[in-house]
Amino acid sequence: MKTYPSTQSYIFITILVLFVFGTIALFFIIENESIEGMPIPIMILLGLIDCLFLWIVFDTKYKIKENKLYYCSGPIRGKIDILKINKIESVKTWYVTSILKPALGSYGLTITYNRFDDIYISPKNKEDFIAELLKINPNIQLK
Repeated sequence: MKTYPSTQSYIFITILVLFVFGTIALFFIIENESIEGMPIPIMILLGLIDCLFLWIVFDTKYKIKENKLYYCSGPIRGKIDILKINKIESVKTWYVTSILKPALGSYGLTITYNRFDDIYISPKNKEDFIAELLKINPNIQLK
């Protein structure tokens, strides 16, 4: 089994860091003033959102095992039969048409599989990743 970590966009990481540190700073501000300024459920919700963001950052990766491509990005997890992949397209934009995006980078791959399904991923070493997929399914079209 080969594992490929995701690339990480500087903009995404900057937004994440600002949000997490902003939430932590908010807890200290509220602690020094009055807890009545922000209800406890909102504080808990912000803490959970921080945990979700950190989970996504540290858990976004792709694995190729046997004839399956496994992807995970925090709570987003799934697998794709590599033999059903039709096309891989290199994408260099913030906007992608794929609905499912278990990726952190803006320079990635859109993988089309089955008949109309697609997914956007951003493995760090795209060349090795694509080569590994082509070993299993040489019929994949590259764009």
